[in-house]
Amino acid sequence: MRLYHGTTTSNAQKILKAGMFHSNLHVIESILYEGQRKKFKIPGSLGYGIYTFVDDPSLALRFINKFDMDSQVLQVNVDIENPNNILDFTNPNHQEQFRRFSQNARNVQKASDIFNAIPGRSNGKIDLFAGIMTELFIVYLRKNGIYIRFVKKQTETFLPPFNNSYQRLGIPNGTEFTIRYPEDIKSIKPYSFKEES
Repeated sequence: MRLYHGTTTSNAQKILKAGMFHSNLHVIESILYEGQRKKFKIPGSLGYGIYTFVDDPSLALRFINKFDMDSQVLQVNVDIENPNNILDFTNPNHQEQFRRFSQNARNVQKASDIFNAIPGRSNGKIDLFAGIMTELFIVYLRKNGIYIRFVKKQTETFLPPFNNSYQRLGIPNGTEFTIRYPEDIKSIKPYSFKEES
Protein backbone atom coordinates (compact mmCIF):
# COMPACT_ATOMS: atom_id res chain seq x y z
CA MET A 1 0.00 0.00 0.00
CA ARG A 2 1.40 3.39 -1.00
CA LEU A 3 0.82 6.22 1.47
CA TYR A 4 1.96 9.85 1.81
CA HIS A 5 3.19 11.65 4.92
CA GLY A 6 3.75 15.41 5.07
CA THR A 7 6.39 16.78 7.43
CA THR A 8 8.95 19.57 7.70
CA THR A 9 12.06 19.27 5.54
CA SER A 10 14.30 18.95 8.60
CA ASN A 11 12.13 16.20 10.09
CA ALA A 12 12.00 14.41 6.72
CA GLN A 13 15.81 14.42 6.63
CA LYS A 14 15.95 12.88 10.12
CA ILE A 15 13.43 10.19 9.16
CA LEU A 16 15.27 9.35 5.95
CA LYS A 17 18.65 9.27 7.72
CA ALA A 18 17.30 6.95 10.43
CA GLY A 19 15.36 4.93 7.88
CA MET A 20 12.38 4.88 10.23
CA PHE A 21 9.81 6.92 12.10
CA HIS A 22 9.80 7.49 15.84
CA SER A 23 6.93 5.84 17.73
CA ASN A 24 4.85 7.36 20.54
CA LEU A 25 3.17 4.09 21.47
CA HIS A 26 5.30 3.64 24.58
CA VAL A 27 3.25 6.34 26.31
CA ILE A 28 -0.15 4.79 25.74
CA GLU A 29 -0.20 2.48 28.76
CA SER A 30 0.81 5.31 31.10
CA ILE A 31 -1.90 7.55 29.67
CA LEU A 32 -4.68 4.99 29.90
CA TYR A 33 -3.83 3.26 33.14
CA GLU A 34 -1.25 5.05 35.26
CA GLY A 35 -2.57 8.58 35.08
CA GLN A 36 0.78 10.01 33.98
CA ARG A 37 -0.63 12.64 31.68
CA LYS A 38 1.55 15.66 32.34
CA LYS A 39 3.96 15.50 29.40
CA PHE A 40 3.32 13.51 26.29
CA LYS A 41 2.27 13.94 22.71
CA ILE A 42 -1.50 14.09 22.58
CA PRO A 43 -3.18 11.70 20.15
CA GLY A 44 -4.75 12.79 16.89
CA SER A 45 -8.32 11.88 16.00
CA LEU A 46 -7.24 8.36 14.95
CA GLY A 47 -5.12 7.78 18.05
CA TYR A 48 -1.36 7.42 18.09
CA GLY A 49 0.67 6.64 15.02
CA ILE A 50 2.18 7.97 11.85
CA TYR A 51 -0.50 9.87 9.96
CA THR A 52 -0.55 9.41 6.21
CA PHE A 53 -2.93 9.99 3.33
CA VAL A 54 -4.06 7.27 0.93
CA ASP A 55 -3.43 7.98 -2.77
CA ASP A 56 -3.05 11.75 -2.33
CA PRO A 57 0.43 13.29 -1.95
CA SER A 58 -0.96 16.79 -2.58
CA LEU A 59 -3.21 16.49 0.49
CA ALA A 60 -0.19 15.54 2.61
CA LEU A 61 1.65 18.62 1.30
CA ARG A 62 -1.28 20.96 1.85
CA PHE A 63 -1.72 19.59 5.38
CA ILE A 64 1.88 20.23 6.44
CA ASN A 65 1.94 23.63 4.74
CA LYS A 66 -0.57 24.80 7.36
CA PHE A 67 2.26 24.62 9.88
CA ASP A 68 5.47 25.09 7.91
CA MET A 69 6.05 26.05 4.29
CA ASP A 70 9.49 24.39 4.40
CA SER A 71 7.95 20.99 3.89
CA GLN A 72 8.49 17.60 2.31
CA VAL A 73 6.22 14.72 1.41
CA LEU A 74 7.45 11.20 2.04
CA GLN A 75 6.16 8.17 0.19
CA VAL A 76 5.63 5.37 2.69
CA ASN A 77 5.06 1.78 1.58
CA VAL A 78 3.31 -0.68 3.87
CA ASP A 79 2.44 -4.33 3.31
CA ILE A 80 -0.78 -5.32 5.07
CA GLU A 81 -0.27 -8.95 6.03
CA ASN A 82 -3.55 -9.30 7.92
CA PRO A 83 -6.56 -7.10 7.05
CA ASN A 84 -7.96 -7.84 10.54
CA ASN A 85 -5.20 -5.58 11.92
CA ILE A 86 -6.93 -2.54 10.39
CA LEU A 87 -9.51 -0.59 12.35
CA ASP A 88 -11.34 0.60 9.25
CA PHE A 89 -13.80 3.41 9.89
CA THR A 90 -14.75 3.35 6.21
CA ASN A 91 -16.36 -0.03 7.03
CA PRO A 92 -19.96 0.41 8.36
CA ASN A 93 -19.54 -2.56 10.73
CA HIS A 94 -16.46 -1.01 12.35
CA GLN A 95 -18.26 2.34 12.57
CA GLU A 96 -21.22 0.75 14.35
CA GLN A 97 -19.04 -1.19 16.80
CA PHE A 98 -17.10 1.97 17.66
CA ARG A 99 -20.31 4.00 17.99
CA ARG A 100 -21.72 1.49 20.50
CA PHE A 101 -18.44 1.42 22.44
CA SER A 102 -18.19 5.22 22.56
CA GLN A 103 -21.77 5.60 23.85
CA ASN A 104 -21.22 3.26 26.80
CA ALA A 105 -21.36 5.39 29.98
CA ARG A 106 -18.29 3.73 31.53
CA ASN A 107 -16.20 4.31 28.39
CA VAL A 108 -17.37 7.93 28.14
CA GLN A 109 -16.38 8.48 31.78
CA LYS A 110 -12.93 6.93 31.27
CA ALA A 111 -12.30 9.05 28.16
CA SER A 112 -13.57 12.17 29.96
CA ASP A 113 -11.28 11.53 32.93
CA ILE A 114 -8.27 11.26 30.61
CA PHE A 115 -9.35 14.30 28.60
CA ASN A 116 -9.81 16.43 31.71
CA ALA A 117 -6.42 15.40 33.14
CA ILE A 118 -4.51 16.60 30.06
CA PRO A 119 -2.93 20.04 30.52
CA GLY A 120 -3.57 22.51 27.71
CA ARG A 121 -6.27 20.36 26.15
CA SER A 122 -8.17 23.43 24.98
CA ASN A 123 -5.33 24.67 22.75
CA GLY A 124 -7.25 24.03 19.53
CA LYS A 125 -6.95 20.23 19.53
CA ILE A 126 -10.59 19.68 18.67
CA ASP A 127 -10.28 15.97 17.89
CA LEU A 128 -8.49 15.03 21.12
CA PHE A 129 -11.53 13.32 22.66
CA ALA A 130 -11.98 11.21 19.50
CA GLY A 131 -8.32 10.18 19.70
CA ILE A 132 -8.65 9.17 23.35
CA MET A 133 -11.79 7.15 22.62
CA THR A 134 -10.07 5.47 19.66
CA GLU A 135 -7.18 4.42 21.92
CA LEU A 136 -9.59 3.02 24.50
CA PHE A 137 -11.42 1.12 21.76
CA ILE A 138 -8.15 -0.36 20.49
CA VAL A 139 -7.35 -1.54 24.02
CA TYR A 140 -10.85 -3.08 24.22
CA LEU A 141 -10.31 -4.90 20.91
CA ARG A 142 -6.91 -6.18 22.08
CA LYS A 143 -8.54 -7.65 25.19
CA ASN A 144 -10.83 -9.51 22.79
CA GLY A 145 -7.94 -10.89 20.73
CA ILE A 146 -7.98 -8.30 17.91
CA TYR A 147 -4.66 -6.50 17.47
CA ILE A 148 -4.90 -3.18 15.67
CA ARG A 149 -1.81 -2.00 13.79
CA PHE A 150 -3.49 0.52 11.46
CA VAL A 151 -6.47 2.89 11.54
CA LYS A 152 -8.24 4.10 8.40
CA LYS A 153 -10.87 6.81 8.09
CA GLN A 154 -12.26 9.28 5.61
CA THR A 155 -11.45 12.68 7.08
CA GLU A 156 -12.01 16.33 6.50
CA THR A 157 -8.56 17.81 6.88
CA PHE A 158 -8.33 21.55 7.52
CA LEU A 159 -6.50 23.15 4.62
CA PRO A 160 -5.33 26.64 3.62
CA PRO A 161 -6.14 29.39 2.67
CA PHE A 162 -7.99 30.13 5.93
CA ASN A 163 -4.90 30.93 8.05
CA ASN A 164 -5.62 29.59 11.53
CA SER A 165 -9.41 29.60 11.25
CA TYR A 166 -10.07 26.66 8.93
CA GLN A 167 -13.71 26.07 8.13
CA ARG A 168 -15.23 22.61 7.97
CA LEU A 169 -17.53 21.88 5.05
CA GLY A 170 -18.79 18.57 6.45
CA ILE A 171 -17.55 16.53 3.48
CA PRO A 172 -14.48 14.23 3.60
CA ASN A 173 -11.63 15.48 1.44
CA GLY A 174 -9.36 12.47 1.81
CA THR A 175 -8.63 9.18 3.53
CA GLU A 176 -6.18 9.12 6.41
CA PHE A 177 -4.31 5.96 7.31
CA THR A 178 -2.46 5.78 10.61
CA ILE A 179 0.45 3.39 11.00
CA ARG A 180 0.77 2.54 14.69
CA TYR A 181 4.00 0.54 14.50
CA PRO A 182 6.96 1.91 12.51
CA GLU A 183 8.26 -1.62 11.88
CA ASP A 184 5.28 -2.19 9.57
CA ILE A 185 6.77 0.31 7.10
CA LYS A 186 8.64 -1.45 4.31
CA SER A 187 10.20 1.64 2.70
CA ILE A 188 10.34 5.43 2.96
CA LYS A 189 11.48 7.78 0.23
CA PRO A 190 11.04 11.44 -0.69
CA TYR A 191 8.10 12.03 -2.98
CA SER A 192 8.69 14.27 -6.01
CA PHE A 193 5.73 16.09 -7.50
CA LYS A 194 7.84 16.69 -10.62
CA GLU A 195 7.83 12.96 -11.38
CA GLU A 196 4.04 13.01 -11.26
CA SER A 197 3.64 15.49 -14.14
